[in-house]
Amino acid sequence: MAKLGNTNNQPAGLVINFSLALFIYDFVLYNSLTNMPRIIVKQNIKKDAWNWWHACNKISYGENWKQRIDKKLQKKLIGKTRKQAFIFLMTYLKDLYKKEKINQKKKEIQNLLERNQKEIFLRMEKVTGKKICQRELICFLTTFPRAPYNYLRGYIWLPIIWPKETYLRTFIHELLHFQTYTYWGKKCLKKLTNKEFENLKEALTIILNEEFMDLIIWPDRGYKVHKNLRAELLNFWRENKSFNKLINYGVKIYPKYRNQ
Repeated sequence: MAKLGNTNNQPAGLVINFSLALFIYDFVLYNSLTNMPRIIVKQNIKKDAWNWWHACNKISYGENWKQRIDKKLQKKLIGKTRKQAFIFLMTYLKDLYKKEKINQKKKEIQNLLERNQKEIFLRMEKVTGKKICQRELICFLTTFPRAPYNYLRGYIWLPIIWPKETYLRTFIHELLHFQTYTYWGKKCLKKLTNKEFENLKEALTIILNEEFMDLIIWPDRGYKVHKNLRAELLNFWRENKSFNKLINYGVKIYPKYRNQ
């Protein structure tokens, strides 16, 4: 009996090429997942205490952070050294953690970020045109209503006393800062002062309301002092979907916003 040929009536090469395409797709998908930055959510009472102490002794972007907490608490922290403030905060925060069920929130936030990290990273790379700059991002839970960060270390403070709808927004907001610092910081600082660059960096987050609204849920409103700059940057972004061009434009127009 003669051997049967291709019973599918398909060219052998087509079958091989299709199999190869599937292999390549699986390989690329596997690498994209395994090479994604890690997100680690941590509870660190000293990092939280630092946020309380630092916020109560600093004003930035026109925000007087200490006004966000009770005056009785302000008196315990304003003008105190870090050591003095920590003596009070270590006891106060331990009690607060029980009230806020911090261990439960830690698990919830870790799961939330893990569920959304692939989409966040892929979209951020598309928006900025650059790979995610950090290999590891550490989110410290904080009970003070301020979300500072340390981009060199990949640290983000997430306020757990804010509604859960703000968690992704805060993370994505800071991630855009990290991208801006890493890929455009040196370039911007050739024409802007450090303070001016910080202002521009904050204003740039207006584009999150265009590109990440389905994830952040609530709009990124920014600071009042940047309102007009943000509006002009948004208009430019809508016509030129290039983050590199947006930053160049921001540097160009910034002088007229210096006194605002």
